[in-house]
Amino acid sequence: MKKFRNKIKLANMLQEAFCKLKKAKLRHLKDKFEQFRYKCSEVAKDSHIFYTAVDKGWFGAAEKIKTRVNRNLCDFSYQLQQFKNLSDSEEIKLPKLVVIFADLNQIEDEFGELKFDLEEKTISVITDSIELDDIALGPFEIKLFVDQMSKLYSSNAPYKVIALEPNPAATDGNVTHPHVSSEQVCEGDGHIAIRVAIEQGRLCDLFTMVANILKTYNPDSPYVALSDWEGICCYDCGYTVADDDCYYCENCEHDYCSSCSSYCQICETTICMGCSYECPACNQPVCSTCTAACSECDEILCKDCINEEGLCNNCQEQREEDEDEELKEKTTTPDTIPAVQPDSLGQTRIPA
Repeated sequence: MKKFRNKIKLANMLQEAFCKLKKAKLRHLKDKFEQFRYKCSEVAKDSHIFYTAVDKGWFGAAEKIKTRVNRNLCDFSYQLQQFKNLSDSEEIKLPKLVVIFADLNQIEDEFGELKFDLEEKTISVITDSIELDDIALGPFEIKLFVDQMSKLYSSNAPYKVIALEPNPAATDGNVTHPHVSSEQVCEGDGHIAIRVAIEQGRLCDLFTMVANILKTYNPDSPYVALSDWEGICCYDCGYTVADDDCYYCENCEHDYCSSCSSYCQICETTICMGCSYECPACNQPVCSTCTAACSECDEILCKDCINEEGLCNNCQEQREEDEDEELKEKTTTPDTIPAVQPDSLGQTRIPA
C-alpha cells in the first residue's frame, strides 16, 4: 500500500515537472524569437547605412557594409531555421495523472523493476547485462532526474547512464560503453525521438530507446572502438596494445608499446625512449644509472666507455700523449754531459 501511495506521489511530481517543461519550451521559443527579431533589426539598420553610403558616394564604406551583411547571412539563416523548427514542433500536451500512472506501471512490466526516490526526485531502471562483440560491459542504470527535465533545452539530457559493473575502455576510464562517456549517452539518430518522448511524458519509451542504444554498437561513431577496448594504452603515443606486447619503464613507471620503448645495453633494464640516454661514444641506449661523467672533461657517457681511472677514451688518449711528450723531453735533455772548459783554463804557465 505504501508503494502504491508513493507511486501516486511520483505521478503528481512528474505532472508538475511536465508543466515546468512546457513553460521552459515556451520560454525557449521566446528567446529564439527575440534572437530572430534582433537579427531582423540588424538587417534593417545595415540596409539604411548601406543606402546612405551609396547615395553619398562612400563606396569603400558601402563595400565594408556589404561584406558584413554577407557574413551575417549565415547566422541569420541559422536563427531563422531554429525559430521555424520550434514553431513547427508539436504543442506539449500535459499528460493526465492516470496516463502517467499507467506509464509507470508499463515501465515496471518492461524492465521488471522501477526504482524511484521522491527526495532525490529520480526515476531509474536497470538493464540486463550487456555484451558487445564478446566484451562484457555489465548492466547499466538509466536514471532520470525529474527536476532537470525543465533544462532540456539549455543543458545535457536530464538522465544519466551509470555502469553498475564497469568495464571501461583501456584508453579512457570515463567511457564505460562505446556510446557512453562520463555517464552521458550519445543518442545519435535517436536524439529527436528521445526529446519528443520526454516532452510528451512517454517515459517508458524514453527508457526503452536508451536501453536499445546500449544494446547496439555503431562502429561509425563510438567514443572508443570495441577493437581498442581491451589492452593497455601506450603512455607516449596512445596506441592500445595487448598485455603481452606492453613494456614497463622502471624509471618513469609507465607502460609503453614496442615502438616507444627500448632497453639499457648494460643492465638490460626496460626503459622508454624518453628515459633512455644515447652514449655519444658508442651510440648505445642506456639508463640513467648506467652513466658516468668523465673526471677530466665532465662529458656524460655510459659506464662501459669510462675506464677505471674515470676517463673517457679521448681524455685517456690525451693523457697518454701528454705523458709521451714529457718522456721525450726528459730523454733529450743533455744534463749528464760534462761541461767543456774554456781554452787555457787550468793550464800551468812554464817560464822560458
